[in-house]
Amino acid sequence: MSALTTSITKDGMRIYRNPNTVDIPNVDLPTLLFDTEHCLAEENTPLHLSAANPDIHLTKATLRILAERIAHFLRESLAIGAEGPYKDVVVVCSSGQPAVPALFYGIIAAGGVFSAASPSYTPEELARQINQGKSRTLVISADKIDVGKKAARLAGLALDRVIVLNSEPKWKVRTLDEGKSVDVDNGPRLAWRRVTDPEELKRSLIVLLYSSGTTGVPKGVMLSHYNLVAQLYIPSVQARAHVVAAIEAGEPAPSPFRTLAHLPIAHIAGVFGYLISPMFSGGAVYWMPKFSWTPFLQYFKKLQITGFYTVPSIFLRIAKSADVTDQFDTVEVAITGAAPMDAELQQAANAKLGKGKTRISQTWGLSETTGAVTAMPRGASDITGSISPVLPNMEVRCVDDDFKDVSPGQPGELLVRGPFVTNGYFNNPEATQSTFHDEWFCTGDIAIDRNGKFYVVDRKKELIKYKGLQVAPAELENHLITHNDILEAAVVGIPIEGGSEVPRAYVVLRSTGALSEDDIKQFIKDHFADYKQLRGGVRFVDELPKNAVGKILRRDLRERAKKEGDTRAKL
Repeated sequence: MSALTTSITKDGMRIYRNPNTVDIPNVDLPTLLFDTEHCLAEENTPLHLSAANPDIHLTKATLRILAERIAHFLRESLAIGAEGPYKDVVVVCSSGQPAVPALFYGIIAAGGVFSAASPSYTPEELARQINQGKSRTLVISADKIDVGKKAARLAGLALDRVIVLNSEPKWKVRTLDEGKSVDVDNGPRLAWRRVTDPEELKRSLIVLLYSSGTTGVPKGVMLSHYNLVAQLYIPSVQARAHVVAAIEAGEPAPSPFRTLAHLPIAHIAGVFGYLISPMFSGGAVYWMPKFSWTPFLQYFKKLQITGFYTVPSIFLRIAKSADVTDQFDTVEVAITGAAPMDAELQQAANAKLGKGKTRISQTWGLSETTGAVTAMPRGASDITGSISPVLPNMEVRCVDDDFKDVSPGQPGELLVRGPFVTNGYFNNPEATQSTFHDEWFCTGDIAIDRNGKFYVVDRKKELIKYKGLQVAPAELENHLITHNDILEAAVVGIPIEGGSEVPRAYVVLRSTGALSEDDIKQFIKDHFADYKQLRGGVRFVDELPKNAVGKILRRDLRERAKKEGDTRAKL
């Protein structure tokens, strides 16, 4: 594993960085992918396929053609990009389908801004995103027509500004009022504008993603050509060098990369992991409309998936479910992120992947950092639950509430700077200003440096403070789910007199009545200090509230706790 270097500046800043640096190409994202030697996909490489019917697919060549036809349609029929690039936001609310990548590159080619919305949104939530982005155009999949109509009405959009995107049984792009459509077979094309000016690449706006909203109203994260190209190119340098060295040493070449798109494209993991990164490595993405456990298992086996990124809650199910047998035997690369994963869950899930030979690596980052700030180098592994080394060109600090750098072994908030960091929040200078300290982006994640490895213990806003001591909900949750009778668990703080909080656990049992509240409290008591005990009690639930990428919505649980009262909480 690449060692971190640490430098202490004259004003006391302890800065962690990767000893390597990478020269980032000065090109826009489509040019890097379609027109440079850096992209490993050949013209006839199938890139995006329907998981249910792989005969429906786009190669690199047909992806370019369809994207340019969509770009022409957006420019000529809806004036996207007519007043210059980086201004016209196009909101996309689609279930998973292989036509989405063509739409993504078509919007960018037209000069627009791609802004994905969660397919689970209500009409009110979708209308809010349309209004927040000042968008005049909405794209929906066929299964979202009713939601799209209602959202358009709430946002004041005419139906001729709402586009329906279809992949099956045939490619189709049309306005909802049926007035205009794309000739997907012979229509005119609009090529994207090539950009090589470094300053324009940095200040550009091509993707607008909204933060998950687990701690407040979602904010629009602005991502540039420079952000996305850097995130794509920097990790590839070490990974490709490792593969070449391994082959030269006589080791077998890795299997062709095949992944299953099961997370929503409204999250950076979906945008980067499905729309961008696989094409760069010449890999194939098989699209399923939405995550569903049984088809998820079936597709993994049938399609012989070799690599995937998913969230800890799904790895937990893989580790604990009796349904999992040989479905993940072909997996060679497995990555997790979005929430902390402890060593015990990591190793339990490892046993189910690649016939027990594959090692899950953790990555850490946010939408505001275009995804990964840390990643495990190709050929290395770690089974201690760390979040992997910092990527080249990025810098990290760990600070207290006064922005003073903490010593190794002490918890602190992670701050980052480097080419992955967003330019800020769309039309929200106050939020942008409050999230940056000098040149450093404040992530809100609390981590500890243990022997040169970082471990994320929780979100700053979600720490429970009991009598001046900090309790990390994730630490208790990660222990609770190691119990054989517990499927899932979430911990939130319950206010008590004196301004403190006490932890309350919400637990999903494998079978009703398998454990009592006292059993669970004792399970925590046997392993944790007195101040971390479940003084707020235990509640048994059928399922935990989560957002579209599997993050537990602790905010919803706190609201539930208010209604339940705190009669069991005690000092």
